[in-house]
Amino acid sequence: MTSATIPIAPTAPYTHRLATPEDVRAIAPLWQAFAIERESVDPTMTIKPNFNFENYITRLLQKPLSFGWLLEHEESTIKTTVGCLFIYFYDEAPPPNLPEEFLEQHHLENPFMYRRVGSVLGMYVQPEHRKPAAIKMLAEAAIAHAVEMNVTDIDLLIAADQTAMQALLQRAGFTKAAVQYTRHYDIATDTELTSLHPPHPELPDVKLPAPKAITLTDSQTNELLRNPQGEIVFWMPLVDDNSELLKSSGGLPIYPQLLLDPVTNKWVFDAEGKLVVCPVVRDESGQIAENQGMVLFYPPAYQIVEGKPCLMRDGAGNYVFQDIERDKQGKIVKTPDGFPVFKQPKIFANSL
Repeated sequence: MTSATIPIAPTAPYTHRLATPEDVRAIAPLWQAFAIERESVDPTMTIKPNFNFENYITRLLQKPLSFGWLLEHEESTIKTTVGCLFIYFYDEAPPPNLPEEFLEQHHLENPFMYRRVGSVLGMYVQPEHRKPAAIKMLAEAAIAHAVEMNVTDIDLLIAADQTAMQALLQRAGFTKAAVQYTRHYDIATDTELTSLHPPHPELPDVKLPAPKAITLTDSQTNELLRNPQGEIVFWMPLVDDNSELLKSSGGLPIYPQLLLDPVTNKWVFDAEGKLVVCPVVRDESGQIAENQGMVLFYPPAYQIVEGKPCLMRDGAGNYVFQDIERDKQGKIVKTPDGFPVFKQPKIFANSL
């Protein structure tokens, strides 16, 4: 791939950085605004009622090979997140360990040479901050990471009315590869629909170690995820001291948030080959804390190493998580939108 560099003019007071799970609350309203703009210009796109954008961004940041960057504006020493860009990476070539019968099918269905792709999910900058230099800086961050990932191509979809962005991309060496047209059809809710889901290769039968255990798939091989010892690992729901399932206020099993390494973009295992998870937050009465139906977990602590965020560990090798600010009565101190206020790191036993 030939690196494309966008000339960047001085952008003070704007800076950019890689997004972390701690940024969910700042990103969610931006992505919601992005979706609303998309919906307004594309009749085929309709936002789901009461869609939870915070859960969506949380999941997006947990996915291996998915990355986000933030655009921040500083005024009077206060930084505010005013924009974001998300990109995910995938390889069109079949996984190296795909069974022979599926490998042949894959070759027959793909007439083009395989690509390593960086696909841009979207970029949004608040209207009052849509300065060309700031947008260039945010785009350059994603391009630079795509080069590090050794992609052959970057794909992105630009709305027809975004002529300024189209001009910016063309100056950066991008080529207009297609023009997309859409036509929307309304289907009656009682219509009997033919399934349009393609068949998928079945994973091998696995005996679950407990009810509600979930197998995970390696994003690079599409095979069941295994730990460094070669054992299949499972995403286990939380249980109490009597091995009874812990459930959310909505009556659903609670699955802990898996710890993702921002450097390797892979889930983290401990020395025993167990998945490392974020501890669940409990209130002053010991009950599992939620906000708007979403179970809360302690976020990991990060330290900057060579300009990149890395997971923090203590001298004994334990992963470090932030703690929660509490008042004199032991109650959780919350922000106006109901989220806990986190403070200095705290050490937990944190493996599944």
